[in-house]
Amino acid sequence: IGWVYGAVGLVVAGGVFQAGVLFGLGLLLGGLLGLAWVWSRFCLQNVTVERRFSQSRAFWGEEIEVYSAFTNDKVLPVPWLNVEDEFPGPLPITSEDVSYMHKPRRQVLGTSISLNWYQRVTRQHVVKCSVRGEHEFGPIQIQSGDIFGFFRRTGTIATPQTLIVYPRYVPVERLGMPARQAFGDFKAVQHLATDPLRLRGVREYAYGDSPRYVHWKATARRGVMQTKLFEPAATPQLLIFCNQETRARIWEGIDREALELTITVAASIANHALEEGYMVGLQVNAFAPSSDRQVKLLPSRAPDQLTRILENLALIRDWSGLSMEDLLDTERRTMPRGVTVVMVTSLVSSEMLDVLLALRKAGHPVTLVEVVVAGSPGERAGGSTGALEAQGITYYRVQTVGKAADVEEISLSAG
Repeated sequence: IGWVYGAVGLVVAGGVFQAGVLFGLGLLLGGLLGLAWVWSRFCLQNVTVERRFSQSRAFWGEEIEVYSAFTNDKVLPVPWLNVEDEFPGPLPITSEDVSYMHKPRRQVLGTSISLNWYQRVTRQHVVKCSVRGEHEFGPIQIQSGDIFGFFRRTGTIATPQTLIVYPRYVPVERLGMPARQAFGDFKAVQHLATDPLRLRGVREYAYGDSPRYVHWKATARRGVMQTKLFEPAATPQLLIFCNQETRARIWEGIDREALELTITVAASIANHALEEGYMVGLQVNAFAPSSDRQVKLLPSRAPDQLTRILENLALIRDWSGLSMEDLLDTERRTMPRGVTVVMVTSLVSSEMLDVLLALRKAGHPVTLVEVVVAGSPGERAGGSTGALEAQGITYYRVQTVGKAADVEEISLSAG
């Protein structure tokens, strides 16, 4: 506005004082201002900024490339273009142009560039995936104007994109768990898990046998109720329960370090069990992605089962309102006979121990993995571990030394 007043003032002064130079300068400045205004009016038209990932999903610790493409699809050049792309704060970016915003856990990647007519320029940055979760990118703020900098225009490009970083998983030896028979006696698991499609024979019905497996033809022939016997299942099943709760009282919030370590331990066990030939499933007392139900993956050995487990663990964010004790109590009624249960939790209550003991008595091999972050308060299995071992529950205590999310050093006490 000041330049406009200046141009008008020069024209008026030149006319009043009959000064041709001032009048000419006023007209020249007015013409330049008019040109600058028109330039700024169209500077952002047909200008696009695109963001592209080398991959939309990444494992913990990976580095991915983020490409920013700037395009000017018109005859009028863009002498300068300032771009501010909003990035998630927890993910480090290898760029000197990063600045932090007033928003929590956000950062801005700033870029200044000039574009000729019909020009496309691409810049590459590297993002280190060092934090589990679903990370949101955008929006993008752009600003440009005329070549003189008299007038400026701004715009916003939504470009909503997400990057999913899978949780870290490590060999179970790093957790202090034995690689062989980490979940108890493998033979016992095979004996308990039977395949209803492989009939081995019949025997006299005994109290506790499932009425579903009564052999009615043999019963009619022998005059005594008979039940079917099945061959052991070819593939043992393992179901991991990952407890999202980290504190005894809900209003105390979530211990993030304990939750991250719990998720890392669950992911590590899932990876190990699949490598050992188990059919592996997962249940979490947290909402599944884009759903109002808890995370529940049935046991499977499908090639993508580990990826599905890691993705569901990566997206854990909100508690579903269902305690792990209630979830266990609900699921044990429909749990296949003989499936191995692995409970991974940083919070161990007497009610949880009661349900685990009930599962063990029902014929399920049970492993309790208690996760402890150094320096964090919480209930512990404590003196109950001896009783657990005596009643056939395998117990491990995984404890960090240092930052939980890094899992650089683990100590273990069993029993």
